[in-house]
Amino acid sequence: MFETVSLAPPDAIFGLNEAMRSDPRPEKINLGAGVFKDATGQTPVLEVVKAAERRLVEREETKTYLPIDGLPAYDREVRALVLGPNHEAIGSGRAMTAQTPGGTGALRVLAETAAGFAAPPRVWVSTPTWANHGPVFAAGGLQRESYPYYDAASHGLDFEAMASSLDAGVA
Repeated sequence: MFETVSLAPPDAIFGLNEAMRSDPRPEKINLGAGVFKDATGQTPVLEVVKAAERRLVEREETKTYLPIDGLPAYDREVRALVLGPNHEAIGSGRAMTAQTPGGTGALRVLAETAAGFAAPPRVWVSTPTWANHGPVFAAGGLQRESYPYYDAASHGLDFEAMASSLDAGVA
């Protein structure tokens, strides 16, 4: 059944992990995948996280499934955090949120939702980006475009290249 499934291409960003491992400097910190690792290479569970988890367990009242779009109180707080608690879009009921299983799951839900619009939008994906972003949007039915943003020489933002690419694509 799986002999026709092809492997995804290697993720260039994960190559940063290998570069970090081979870097001899003891003061290095690996934040390449957004995960903190200590000096021994372990990803510790911080005490504050353990305390928060204990509080959640002590306060939980059920193990039932959440509604399909997630926990309503959490959704309300996210809308208020992102837009501001008094934003017109919240008051008029135009702002919506939904919880997903992680970031890639969120991208797929977004892609499939947007692909159902009468005029599906194009999605702009940065170059470089995570290797799964483009295929997730394509599988969800969206047209993908790309734009540069990284200046390898300065290890910073190439604003001119990014703005030029986005301006050309919008025209």
